[in-house]
Amino acid sequence: MDRKLVLTLVAGVLTSTCVWAADDAGASFMERWDVNNDGVVSIEEAEKRRQALFAKLDTNKDGFLDSNEFLADAQAEPETQSADTSVLMGLDLNDVDGDGKVSAGEFMSNSGTWVDLMDENKDGVVSAEEFQTKWHDRDARIKLLGG
Repeated sequence: MDRKLVLTLVAGVLTSTCVWAADDAGASFMERWDVNNDGVVSIEEAEKRRQALFAKLDTNKDGFLDSNEFLADAQAEPETQSADTSVLMGLDLNDVDGDGKVSAGEFMSNSGTWVDLMDENKDGVVSAEEFQTKWHDRDARIKLLGG
């Protein structure tokens, strides 16, 4: 087989795998965050999910998240890792007072900001379509992450 053809096929498979993974992540996100299964994520649902995530990430149960806890989750095995940490959270994004740790209050205060950033039509909820658009929009993700 022609080397150029093989390289083209490999590039195509890798590209389609990346797109599929992004689409799968978006569907997985809605499945986890749409608590009442109505096809949208409200501020209340975001708050509930973030509350559960805070409890999961606060492994030393001191009421704060530090860089070690964010890092530990990011480095965890895929089956135990919270897929939400890399896209929606992090110390820099949530450490509102800049003290190097994130309290439950700081963590929860970003729920409405996240919904507002993702909510393109400003109806107060994030639909699967809005999430997919933002997921594929690199600039929107960077803005979401505070960059």
